Amino acid sequence: MLDQEISNLLAYGQACLLLDELDSAQAARRICRLLKITDFMPMQPAEEAELAANPNKLLAPLLQYAVEQNIVDANGTKQLKAEIMDALMLKPSEVNDLFADTYAVNRQKAFDFLYDYSVKSGYVDPDECAKNDRWEAKELKSKIEIIINVMPQAKTNKYPKCPLCRENEGFLSRANMRTVSCDIGGEEWAYCHSRHQYFDRHGVLVSPEHAPMKGGLDTVKKLAYAADFIGADGFVCCDSLSENGGALNTAHEHFKTGYRTTPMLKQGYKTRYKSQEYPYIEMGTVDWYSTVIRFAHSSFDNVAEFADKLIGAWKGYSDERIVNDGTKNFVSLVCRKVNGKYYFDVVLRSAGLKRPRLAADYEEIKANALSITDILGYFVLPNKLSEELKTAQLYLDGTLPYDKDAKIPLAKTVERLMKAQGGTVTKLEAKLNIHDEIDLVCEKILASTAIDPASVEQFLQSLDIRQM
Repeated sequence: MLDQEISNLLAYGQACLLLDELDSAQAARRICRLLKITDFMPMQPAEEAELAANPNKLLAPLLQYAVEQNIVDANGTKQLKAEIMDALMLKPSEVNDLFADTYAVNRQKAFDFLYDYSVKSGYVDPDECAKNDRWEAKELKSKIEIIINVMPQAKTNKYPKCPLCRENEGFLSRANMRTVSCDIGGEEWAYCHSRHQYFDRHGVLVSPEHAPMKGGLDTVKKLAYAADFIGADGFVCCDSLSENGGALNTAHEHFKTGYRTTPMLKQGYKTRYKSQEYPYIEMGTVDWYSTVIRFAHSSFDNVAEFADKLIGAWKGYSDERIVNDGTKNFVSLVCRKVNGKYYFDVVLRSAGLKRPRLAADYEEIKANALSITDILGYFVLPNKLSEELKTAQLYLDGTLPYDKDAKIPLAKTVERLMKAQGGTVTKLEAKLNIHDEIDLVCEKILASTAIDPASVEQFLQSLDIRQM
């Protein structure tokens, strides 16, 4: 019935997922049980099966069959896909051992192996990621990337405790998930690649316990240990633990990782500083929209101690421009280890700034607080914007009649653009105009997180840190 299709998938498993030929018959029987097929006759696989970049085309006829036979409904195909691919994959322990053995010889090849395996298994799906609306804001001061995420978000009620727990490995639609172990400050953490891939080789490092992030020196040290694990080609970051800071999933301690130089990390120093107490630490403010203090040193203990002192002082800081009762100031953190030095980027944030909020007009584009992903320069917007932008373009190009008093998607944005345009424009101009507007709004939102330079200077001076 599906003899050819299953044979193609088995050949793919052997070529791309290290499925042993002796295990192929068992894998075929597992797939047949999932599809409620009683008979299977192996056939000569198609040549292209072994060369497929990912399993989607090979899986398509099997998933279609399952829907047509009422084995699953359309919403159940992702779980079925994961279970079929799990039948072709190495066991979690085998993937873990292969990663560890490769890591001991060549760190980068180990991460390349895990990423490739995650793609070949269908856990990281480039076709799904490509559905996101994504573009680079080329006309801005710094080339941030705008991402309208149309991928489905994980729901915590579908997973053990939360979507970050290692127990998700093999659970429901994550049957094809594989994690690897790593030592973070004497604790065995788990690492895997993120399905969203907001930045290159986007990964997640997760604590073994479902326990909240602690903050303080403990988190600083763990970030540095994590930077050791990731290596010079990558970075590790975490959101603020403050309720004001846009923190997500902080009920479970975890870090985000990546292997691409992000827009923020590409930026150099704007002003150099020197600490009287820690004169050996290289430091300065970064030429970026948000207020970023970057510092570096080769000593793990010294840089961690300085980071903890800086963060602790900021949490308690207030002045005539910042009203802070000890709960309003917070930070986001990024750590790298490059050429033997630990580099920390501490993003100073505050919910106690004495200045007007950004116009409510912009909340229709992004209403929630910024995450560290946004601050790094990958501005993630809600999926509803994907369709709303298409509708807004129809008003701008005259396809739909515009009435400023009518309730329409992105009403404030459309009103601003109609005034700027002086009427309707061509379809291409409408698309370019609304992209430019989104770029500018995202830049303004990001810039609104910055601390007043006078407050930054006053804060640093309170720590006996002065401009060079």
